Amino acid sequence: MITIEQAKAHLRVEHGEEDSLITSLIASAFRHIENRTGQVFDSRDGIVMLADRLPQGSCGLELQWTPVRAVTEVSYLDPDGVRTVLESGALDVDKRGVYPVLYPAIDTSWPNHRPQRSSVQITVNAGWEQCPADVSAAALLIIGHLYEHRESVVVGTISSELPMGVEMLLAPYVIHRIG
Repeated sequence: MITIEQAKAHLRVEHGEEDSLITSLIASAFRHIENRTGQVFDSRDGIVMLADRLPQGSCGLELQWTPVRAVTEVSYLDPDGVRTVLESGALDVDKRGVYPVLYPAIDTSWPNHRPQRSSVQITVNAGWEQCPADVSAAALLIIGHLYEHRESVVVGTISSELPMGVEMLLAPYVIHRIG
């Protein structure tokens, strides 16, 4: 993640009057990067994914984020409607694919549960431990652009995209999604 000091140095801002704006631009840049790449670069803990049901048998459940550092809790509604937490030893996470897949432990299956809207809650810690340098560089370019151009339309100027800009820096991290 980019610190306020790094962003201000990149923007050549020496005063503190716009710190809240710059902080919001940092967050905006990383949300854009995460939407563009399909990855979480800003390390976050306690992200919750809701599902309507657990898979059948020993099939896997694909998680919405990558990389996932840890699955901290999986809870579900049992057949009587009581929220129940699965023990961590009852789960395996396969991180080999594009997105991690959550499975019941080997030689086990998912428990009986009540399938209904949002009856399954999966809590994870996701994101890179340290943001790659090229992703940070892309974030700084986006922050600089948003700081300099505070309106959606710029009148009376000629502009062109940097040939080695944001897209080039993010290309190795983009997960191509279908659907």
